[in-house]
Amino acid sequence: MTAAHVLIPVKALGLAKSRLAHVLEPEIRADLVLAMLRDTLDATLASGDLDVTIVTSDPHAAAVASACGARVFPDPGPPGAGSTGAERLNAALNAAAAHVRHRTPGIGLIALQADLPALRPHELVSALDDARQVGRAIVEDHTGLGTTALLHCVPHEPLHAMFGADSARRHVESGARALTGDLPGLRLDVDTVADLEAAARLGTGPATASVLVRIGFAVPAK
Repeated sequence: MTAAHVLIPVKALGLAKSRLAHVLEPEIRADLVLAMLRDTLDATLASGDLDVTIVTSDPHAAAVASACGARVFPDPGPPGAGSTGAERLNAALNAAAAHVRHRTPGIGLIALQADLPALRPHELVSALDDARQVGRAIVEDHTGLGTTALLHCVPHEPLHAMFGADSARRHVESGARALTGDLPGLRLDVDTVADLEAAARLGTGPATASVLVRIGFAVPAK
C-alpha cells in the first residue's frame, strides 16, 4: 500500500520567485524554479512508497513532473473574483487532495512546497512517521512563520490547506501539530538570496547546483 500521496503546487513560472528579481533575470529565475522543483521531486520520490502529484497550470513544470515520474493535476484556476495568490494556492491544493482521496480513499496526504532544493529523503520519512502519531502536522519553515509541509493523516477529513502569510500559526490554531525534529532541508524553502545562500551551504540537489554553477552564484563564507 502506498504510504502517502504528496501534492506539490507550482505557480506559473512568470510569477515565481519575485523576491529574487533584483538579482536574477526572468529566464534564470524560471530555470532555478524548475531546478529546485526537480530536486524536490527527486528527494520526495526517493523517500519511500510515495505517490507524487504536481498541481500546476504551467507546461514547463508539468513536463518536469512527468520526466521525474510524478502525476500532474491541472490547477483549477481562481476560486473566485478578487482571490489572493494564497487563496488560489489553497483552493488548488484542496481540490487536488479531494481528487486523490476520491481515487484512493483514506490515503495520507502531504502538501509540500516545491522550492526545497536541500531536502533529504530521510527528513520527509521522519516527518511522516511523526505526523502519523498525531494525525495532522506541519513542518515550519526556517523563519518559524511559514509552512513547508502540511502532513494530513486523518483519513476522512479534508486537507484544509492554509498556506500564505503566517501560515504556521494558522495551521497550528486549526489543530495541526508543529513537528520539532531536526529537518534542515525540509525547513529551508527558497524565497530570498539569503535563503539560496543557506541552501547552497547546506547542499542542494544536482539540478539546483548546476544552475548555481552556470550563473556563477557565489556563496559567502560563514
